[in-house]
Amino acid sequence: MKKRRQNTDLGMTVFIKGEFMKVNRSIELGELYRELRIARGLKLKDVAKDNLSLSQLSKFENGQSMLAADKLLLAIEGIHMTFSEFSHALNNYEEPTFFKLGKKLVDLQSKQDIKGLKEVLNTYGHYESFDTYNRLNQLVIRVAIHTLDNSYVISDEDKEFLTNYLYSIEEWTEYELYIFGNTMIILSNNDLIFLGKSFIERNKLYISIPINKKNAQIALLNLIMILIEGKELYHATYFINHLEKLLTYQDMFATVFLNFLKQMIAYLQGEIKDTSELERYIDMVEKLGNPTMAMFLRVNLKQLLPNH
Repeated sequence: MKKRRQNTDLGMTVFIKGEFMKVNRSIELGELYRELRIARGLKLKDVAKDNLSLSQLSKFENGQSMLAADKLLLAIEGIHMTFSEFSHALNNYEEPTFFKLGKKLVDLQSKQDIKGLKEVLNTYGHYESFDTYNRLNQLVIRVAIHTLDNSYVISDEDKEFLTNYLYSIEEWTEYELYIFGNTMIILSNNDLIFLGKSFIERNKLYISIPINKKNAQIALLNLIMILIEGKELYHATYFINHLEKLLTYQDMFATVFLNFLKQMIAYLQGEIKDTSELERYIDMVEKLGNPTMAMFLRVNLKQLLPNH
């Protein structure tokens, strides 16, 4: 299927001769649905059911009417797609802007490209309609710079703004996981522990979504690592126990990373004297296709175990 022109608006308002006029964009939504239905070898009668009529589907696909939210979900389920997959198609098969930004930041950080990170910050546009999100997105960039340059200061006001935002959200979605995971390095241990426990409680409704579960695992791994660096081994163990409940045999990378962290705690507590197991787990991370993370773990190992 060809990529479509990006358009996520279901409608827009224009001002003409003193009156507001609604310009209907449902035709593009209906067209996309028809393309997806046909591509999956389905006819309208294959999707229609008691509470979603053939007539409603036909008018929707032809742009003559819009489906109510509950019926739109039924229509999407009828072609055996998830809503997130349909939304991805509607977004021209591209990731949300802030996730694209996150990947770019990771790349620049791995290259230790401070100049590149500062250019990203300087060219950041106000992509969000809500200023709070713009400030949070910019803070993520600034924290990335701070991780490479400690002289680059993150103010207490910014830290308070971050913690207040995260605590004010009663249900953490993928966006809050992204923000928390990419800014936790600037938080105090107390704030980190407090927000970490809040995150566990407030992400429960979305943890069954695969991408959310994956991001939650990464956030917990980063959280545990930072707590170990801060010698908060008791609380690190608390989050380890929670993470272990999320892992299955399919989560190979997270399992290897977690075992590395458990071995590190055991070494710091004097339960083991040999660091060969730690080095073996780092080699496994590298063999699993993540050399950047392996390099990061080796650096952390040297910082935590300076005499090693």
